[in-house]
Amino acid sequence: MSSNLSLYRYTFHGTRLNIDPKYFQSLSKLGLNNPLIWPIFNDGVVLSSGTTTCLKVSQASEQNAIYFKRYRYTKNIWAFFLRRSKAANELVNYQRFKKLQIPTLDVIALYEQRVLGRLNTACIVSQGLPNTLQLDDFYTDVLLKMPKKVRQETLSSIKEQFFSQLKRAHGAGVFHLDLKWRNILIQQSGESYTPIWIDCPRGTHRRYFNYRLKVADLSGVSRKALVFFSAPQLYRMLREYLGPDASKAEARKLFSDISKHLSRRPPKGFLG
Repeated sequence: MSSNLSLYRYTFHGTRLNIDPKYFQSLSKLGLNNPLIWPIFNDGVVLSSGTTTCLKVSQASEQNAIYFKRYRYTKNIWAFFLRRSKAANELVNYQRFKKLQIPTLDVIALYEQRVLGRLNTACIVSQGLPNTLQLDDFYTDVLLKMPKKVRQETLSSIKEQFFSQLKRAHGAGVFHLDLKWRNILIQQSGESYTPIWIDCPRGTHRRYFNYRLKVADLSGVSRKALVFFSAPQLYRMLREYLGPDASKAEARKLFSDISKHLSRRPPKGFLG
């Protein structure tokens, strides 16, 4: 068992368990210091179940909950042969975000079990964050209830921060690829609000020939936004993402490609 979470190394055969030393004692109380417990661990509130199980685990001695996510591979057993698991890929992506100064989650443990390269089970544990809401819940439950002036200022600040994050990530060739509103947290600190990127097992790094990946990320954000914003408003947001140096032709092409991407699985109210 290793404690180093800063650099992921592929394991071809056997069980790997990496735990951040700061959390070793608290995870030990849950039995997670024992590699045999990880495939069957089921304490906490079930947020999702099936091939992927996600649990919210509260601890009396800790201020914030931790989140335990387990991936099981029982059908396509060779899907991750010689490849990173989704759990490991999520860890790597969180590290990429941090290098780009994009707020994200702290991973406190990683587990993988393989037999001659075949991945059976992979798990990741992340530290919860205080005073956060998913973007969709924040928008309906908090933002829309603010006085108009405060709402406009808050929305403007969040948009500026988020598009700066997105442009920085794409400029470095880093793509989330599941950038739905529920995968963006908004954290409140006093009167300021910060977007935080989470849940990115599909994310990737591609420095060149990545236009379709940009479209995929922007489409993920746009899908829910279509419920709250008009097409002209979304176009103006796209111009914010592209920056002042982008031409109108470039913006129109990207906007059109996002619309085509969304039309494959139209969101509610999508007109094309």
